[in-house]
Amino acid sequence: MFGFGKEKSAEEEAEQRQIDAMKVSIESALVQMKQQAQAGLTDRCEAGAKRLTEALKNPKLPKDYAKQVRDGVDRLLLHAFMKATALASKEAIDAGKADDLEKRSAKIKEAREKLSGAMKYKAPQDFKQQCERMLEVALMSGGVKAKGPTKAKPRDFAPKVENRAKPVNTAPQAPDKAKGPGAQQHEYAKPVGS
Repeated sequence: MFGFGKEKSAEEEAEQRQIDAMKVSIESALVQMKQQAQAGLTDRCEAGAKRLTEALKNPKLPKDYAKQVRDGVDRLLLHAFMKATALASKEAIDAGKADDLEKRSAKIKEAREKLSGAMKYKAPQDFKQQCERMLEVALMSGGVKAKGPTKAKPRDFAPKVENRAKPVNTAPQAPDKAKGPGAQQHEYAKPVGS
């Protein structure tokens, strides 16, 4: 009377199973993408996002579900780029501390590229400022110790000064405690006039 007794046709059931299978594959792709975002693997995340975007173009998927998944993909991409930026900045600072200037400049370049990707996915402004400060620290670290003489610390050509201090065994001996107090007096402890 009100449509309670009607059963779905075999075609509708097959279509519903197909949609459910697509949802399961999309969810598993999201889980995999989340793991890659946690590791900061931006290339893999972008490739996964591209595949998911193609899968979400299917008109059979519900519109609200597709929008929810797209928002989740954007959040994961933002997280991946922020994580990659932070890791590259940290590695640049560590390379600067180790005086590896080539690695430091390569990591600074990588961090700036990842930062631009994070800003593309709407990273907060304070994240950008924090990363810029970290990159500034990385630029200032390393390359401080010179391997040879410098203008401030020229090489010392003067000959080494000979040690003229008294040898240790010529120092006066301590009084012998086995004989008791006052048993032996040193010449500097004797009364004057004796």
